[in-house]
Amino acid sequence: HHLGKSSDILSHAAIRAYGSHDLRSALAYCTAIDAYDPFCRTAGYVHVATLVGLGLKRRLFELAHRLVDADPKNSLAWFAVGSYYYLCRRYDLAQRHFSRSTRLDPSSAECWIGFGCSFAVCDESDQALASFRAAQNKYAGSHVPLLYMGMEYLRTNHLSLAGHFLTSAQKTDASDPLCCNELGVWSYRRGDMEDATFWFLKALRLHVEAESSALTSTDEALGMEGYILLSSEGRGKKQQVAQESLDPVSPHVKRRSDSNVQPPSTVLCAVKTPSGRSISASIVGTTIDNTLADTECIERCNDKFWEPTIFNLGQSYRKMRCYSEAIVCFEKSVSLNPGSYSAYAAMGFAKHLSGDVDGAIDSYHEALSRKPEDPFSSEMLTRALSEAVTYPRSSVFAAIDDLDADMDMQTQRRGIGSSILDGLDRADKSYSVAEDVDMSLA
Repeated sequence: HHLGKSSDILSHAAIRAYGSHDLRSALAYCTAIDAYDPFCRTAGYVHVATLVGLGLKRRLFELAHRLVDADPKNSLAWFAVGSYYYLCRRYDLAQRHFSRSTRLDPSSAECWIGFGCSFAVCDESDQALASFRAAQNKYAGSHVPLLYMGMEYLRTNHLSLAGHFLTSAQKTDASDPLCCNELGVWSYRRGDMEDATFWFLKALRLHVEAESSALTSTDEALGMEGYILLSSEGRGKKQQVAQESLDPVSPHVKRRSDSNVQPPSTVLCAVKTPSGRSISASIVGTTIDNTLADTECIERCNDKFWEPTIFNLGQSYRKMRCYSEAIVCFEKSVSLNPGSYSAYAAMGFAKHLSGDVDGAIDSYHEALSRKPEDPFSSEMLTRALSEAVTYPRSSVFAAIDDLDADMDMQTQRRGIGSSILDGLDRADKSYSVAEDVDMSLA
C-alpha cells in the first residue's frame, strides 16, 4: 500500500525513534517527511529537537528560517528559533523566543519544556520548574515533564523531591532508559552504590533491547522509484550489515550463545530526496536474550549518547571495589568517546586501585595527553611512578587502599564543570536538560 511514503506513518516512526533516543533515525524520517510533504508538522517538534541533540546548527538555522517564512504566527517556528539560539548558547535570546512560542500556543507542552530548559541552563531553577509544571498541566499522563522536574531537583541537590518525581516518571513509563539513568544518578548521590549499579545496568539493558527493533539510518543507492521494501523472505547483504552493526562482537567478552540469535524480521527502506541523495530508515528486529551478561550488555551499547551512563556505571563499580568491572566500563567509555580525558583518568585510577600500577601509568599519560593541565592526573601519575619505584609489589595494595579512602572523601564535594574531581566523579552529574540538550517531548 506504499504506506512508507505516508507522512503520517513517517511522523509516527520519527516520534518512535526519538522516544528510543535514536536521534539519527529520527532525523532520517524527518528528512523523508520534508521530501514528501514539506507542510507536514506532525513531527515538527521532534525534527527541531533532533537537530539540537545532534548539534546541527546550520540545518536548524535553515529549518527555523523556512518555518518563520511559511507561517510567522506558528508556535513551532519560534520554538525552532529559540532552539537555535539555545544550541548557540545565546540563552537570553532563546528565552525570548521560547516565551513568544508559549504565547502563540499556550497548550504546547514542548514549548514550555524548551522554555524551562533555557532557564535551567542559566541556573534559574524556580522559573524552570514553573515551566515544567505548566508542561505537565498541558501534557497530563506523560512521564516527560515529571522526568524534567526530577532532573532539575537533582541538579539543585534536592534529593528527596528528585527521587519522588523520578520514581513517578519511571512508574509512568518503565521502558524509558533515561528515567533509569536518572534514578541511578539519584542513588549514587545518596551513596547507595548497589541501587545505582542496578539502575545504570537497567538503562543500558533497555537501550540494547530497544535497539534490537530500533530505527537505524543508512545511506543506500535506491532504485528508480526511490522506495523499496525488503520482506523477511528477501534478506540480503543490507540486512546482514544492519545486524552486524547492532550486534558487535567484543574482542575480550565472549558471547553467551550464538545459536539462539534469531535473524532480523523485516527491513523498511525509505526515500530519495529531490536533490538525489538517498535516505533510508530500516527496522531491524532481533531477539535479545534476557539472560545477557552485564558486560555483554555494555559491549553491545554503541551509541555515544549512553557513554555517560557507562561512565557512571564504572564509577559505581569502583565505589563497590569491583575494579575489573569498572575497568570494562571505562574501556567502553573510552571507545565511545576517545577524546575524554576524564574517562582515561578514571580508568587509570581503577587500575591503580586494583594494583595494576603500570596500566595506571599508561592511562594517566593518555589523560594528560588530552588535558595536560589536569592536576588530578598529574598528581596520580606522580604517585604511581613513586609507588612503582619505592613500594614492593606486596605493599602497593595497602597504600592504594588508603588512597581510595582519601579519594572517596574528596569526591563528595559538588561542582559544575571545572573541578578535576568532578571530571573523575562525573556520575554526580545527570543527563541534565541544560547540559545535554534534550529539549523535546518524545
